[in-house]
Amino acid sequence: MEEELRKYLLGKVIELSTLGIIVSQEDIERVFNGVLNSSKTLEEAEQRIDNLFNSSKNNNQVRLENEKIKNGESSNFENVKKAISTIAQSELGSLITIYGGTVPYLLAGKPPKRVIGDVDLYANIDDMESIRSIINNYQDPSVFEIVVDSKDYSDIDYGLEMVVNGVPVSIFTHQKDLDNTGRIVRNFKENLITNSLDAQTIMFPGIFDENTSREIDIDGYKIKVECPEYVFIQKSASNREKDQEDIEFMKENNLINYEFLQYLRDNSEMPIPIKEEYVSLSLDDKKGSKSI
Repeated sequence: MEEELRKYLLGKVIELSTLGIIVSQEDIERVFNGVLNSSKTLEEAEQRIDNLFNSSKNNNQVRLENEKIKNGESSNFENVKKAISTIAQSELGSLITIYGGTVPYLLAGKPPKRVIGDVDLYANIDDMESIRSIINNYQDPSVFEIVVDSKDYSDIDYGLEMVVNGVPVSIFTHQKDLDNTGRIVRNFKENLITNSLDAQTIMFPGIFDENTSREIDIDGYKIKVECPEYVFIQKSASNREKDQEDIEFMKENNLINYEFLQYLRDNSEMPIPIKEEYVSLSLDDKKGSKSI
């Protein structure tokens, strides 16, 4: 199996090189070992390599689209706004909060100079069953479609990923901790190498929904967004190019109340991972999980 798998992987690496995507020898070995150790059959291993190959192509397409946007072509911001408007007009609108990189551009009403890959939402964990019911029973099934639901693989609710009118949307969960000292957030991301969901739980001391969110109007409907000051704090902890671009955009468009920003900084602490809930949820085994 090892020889056939390596040959198959190298064939995909050559295909990527024709698209201008160069894969280092270190990454080749990392992928090879990861797929080999997590696959039971050659067919399963090849499928995981195909998933990685398609993901790399999609990421490359996003990079090319970002270059076009920076050269003056339009972004996907209008499609993102339409998806958010659809959410706001549904029963979901009162149950979710938009956070992350979409927020500054919604507040300013201006498109970013990049593609918005997905829209990040969070919801109170106690509302998640209602949210699933709303999605599954929506009047037009083609509008809301759940792609991955963590509850299919775990008794702990880490949220779900869906598509709204063609736009990827994530809904992750949050709740106050038992001592009422901060917010507990649960989320996940797909691991294409191991064909699993890497799920995590993080405690944010001093952070509460009531002091980090605000209500805005979208096409005449109310929806909550995370305050730009907290988006600023989160993105300041990252060195990613897009996060730095979002920070500069917030500064240039006067979205930050620096007094409130300082208040949040003074009254919050560094996030604390809850190791017991860092798990890898196998997509091959519903309700099956193992610690990361």
